[in-house]
Amino acid sequence: MMGSGVERAGVGDLISRRPDLGSRFNIRPTQDVVTIVSEDGRLIAKPMRWGLIPNWAKAEKLPRSTFNARDDRLADSGMWRGPFKRSRGVVPANGFYEWKKPDGSKQPMFISPKDGEILQFAAVYDSWINKNGETIDSCAIVTTAANDFMSTIHDRMPAILDEETVALWLDPLTTDSSNLQSIITPASNDLLKAVPVSKRVNSYKNDDQGLLDEVAIDEPASDQRQLGLFNEQSE
Repeated sequence: MMGSGVERAGVGDLISRRPDLGSRFNIRPTQDVVTIVSEDGRLIAKPMRWGLIPNWAKAEKLPRSTFNARDDRLADSGMWRGPFKRSRGVVPANGFYEWKKPDGSKQPMFISPKDGEILQFAAVYDSWINKNGETIDSCAIVTTAANDFMSTIHDRMPAILDEETVALWLDPLTTDSSNLQSIITPASNDLLKAVPVSKRVNSYKNDDQGLLDEVAIDEPASDQRQLGLFNEQSE
């Protein structure tokens, strides 16, 4: 993930202090995720709440979900415009879940890179101060249109960066929205693979490595449903 940049960012050190950040298999919005940002010319790994709270918010609970930021709304939306220009980050991940609908049923799929590397999701973040004077850093993962591979599962996908676009995305001197927008494009069709996984992932209460095991698609459904990572209502 991000080559030597990860070590420079101190991801390993952060996880050693917060082991929970490196050992989860079913992350849900409002939990902390590792987010890499650039501060004073250095890459720094920070824990951030997944689900952006803008600095102008009156309360932590917002009227709509903010764990995803659509690429076509970044420059114009009052929610995203400020963070898009001034505070961009990268969220590393081994993969993500999305729900496919074969024969009308909802089958969770685990989508990950074919080469086993770590994905680098483009993100925007902000800092909000609550009524107790505590600062809460929070982020949203940027989504873009699905490539041909993902379109068989969902019409959106995370904006996945490579080494070159990570550098541009994290550079605070990159402020022109057209230059930034050009970075957010669907990943190549040969980057990812998808396997059906247990419907136990439908409940956030289940969080173990077995969730990543490939299963037969005719497995019985679970009673509780977890949100897909790129659920339309949140974008």
